[in-house]
Amino acid sequence: MTQGDHFGNISGHVFKDVRNANGGTYYAGGPPQDPNAAELARRIDELQRLVAQYAAALPNPEGLSDDTEQLGAQLQRDRPNPNVVRGLLDSLTAGAGSVTAVLTAVRSLASFVTGLL
Repeated sequence: MTQGDHFGNISGHVFKDVRNANGGTYYAGGPPQDPNAAELARRIDELQRLVAQYAAALPNPEGLSDDTEQLGAQLQRDRPNPNVVRGLLDSLTAGAGSVTAVLTAVRSLASFVTGLL
């Protein structure tokens, strides 16, 4: 699969293979089915962008990027596990350290996700 390839899952959702700034791969959903999905995708993308932008100031940018990818994958499931989601959000909060822009994005994402669960 090459960057930008599109594929579907059994539920008919379309996904796109995306490379993040750290060279990792995550799968961004295709055209969102509802406004919450669009907003969630926007917030996850924004967090990934901020992690890449402030990587030098973060204690473990690779870990933050991985946790963000895992959170996105967990939330794309038909029934996300609330305990896993909360654990990833806690890890993201701790990993943001004192980098205000990243911490603000994590808190905003956490607030949004908590409202969805």
